[in-house]
Amino acid sequence: MLQCKNMKIIEEKEAWIHTHFIVDSYFITEQERRQISINVEPELLQLGIQYGLTYNIAPSKHRAIIILECIPFDQVKTIIKELINEVIKDFPVRHPEQRNVVTNITVTDPETNEPENLNPIS
Repeated sequence: MLQCKNMKIIEEKEAWIHTHFIVDSYFITEQERRQISINVEPELLQLGIQYGLTYNIAPSKHRAIIILECIPFDQVKTIIKELINEVIKDFPVRHPEQRNVVTNITVTDPETNEPENLNPIS
């Protein structure tokens, strides 16, 4: 008689499967995050979703992301999007800081008030 081994898990890896809701603001404050979570997460439980929300910034897009840590069915996703939009509709839009870039610096000799030669000696 053949003996069969019992099935078991031999390795565990994290896989990231999320729904990203990208907003038109650069960031969401901690207070606003709490307000979103307080208002949306109980509704997620009512919809049968056990996963919560996390937050991030897409650096290349300069946009904040509200991340639902699962991918629900389309109808449920639409409801969640509406819930989030309802909570954030009064939040101000924030843009990334504008930075001034200095170019073409000229150094003058204080005695002669003439530009100095800043070329390196070859």
